[in-house]
Parts: sequence; structure tokens; C-alpha cells
Amino acid sequence: MQLSAVLSLVALVASVTAVAVPNSIVDSSLTRRQDGCNLYCDPLNNVNIECRAYRSCLCSGRIAALMYACATCKFQHDNTQYAALQQEMDRYSADCAANNYPVGALPIQYCSACANA
Repeated sequence: MQLSAVLSLVALVASVTAVAVPNSIVDSSLTRRQDGCNLYCDPLNNVNIECRAYRSCLCSGRIAALMYACATCKFQHDNTQYAALQQEMDRYSADCAANNYPVGALPIQYCSACANA
């Protein structure tokens, strides 16, 4: 899986069993956009280096919180990304749980009024 894309963003861990920060959340094309989410998303670009594929690090509360904040921000700036972002958050949560580092559910709050705006 890749750490940098909600969840196909920047290359993270090249292992099928490895937990990874969703690439789609940290995708270089997404983080380059000046959409106001850089504060939350940019730190995810270095998580693969910082964590060195240690699941305890990749599934830490700090990383989960950064991913959630980044995905939520991305959704608030482009509500058409909701399904893909939520799918990546669900995959990340499931991968962490499968590796005995549960982060819990990470539901992005959906705003139907925002989606219809």
C-alpha cells in the first residue's frame, strides 16, 4: 500500500500486509493544490520516513488524527471526494485493526446540504 494517495498518495510501504497511510489523502497532486488543507495534509508526506513501516507508528493516534483532519479538510473543499476519502479512511482503520493496532472508526462527517450546494 502507499502512504501518500486517501489512500493512494505517496509511496509508503511496499508490503501487502503493511499498514499504510492512504495515498489518496496525501497524494502529491492533492497536496500541491492550495486548498487550505496543507496544514493537515503536508505532514503526512513524511510519515513513511518517520515511521519506517512500524505499524505502531503508522497506526498511532497522532497519525490517525492527521489523516482524519486531512480527509475532512479535503471533503470540505471538494465534497465530490466524500466516497473515495471515506473508503480510504475505512481501509486504513481496517488495516490497523488487522495488525492489532486499532484506531477505531474514522467517519468523515457528511453534510448533505454541502453536497447539494
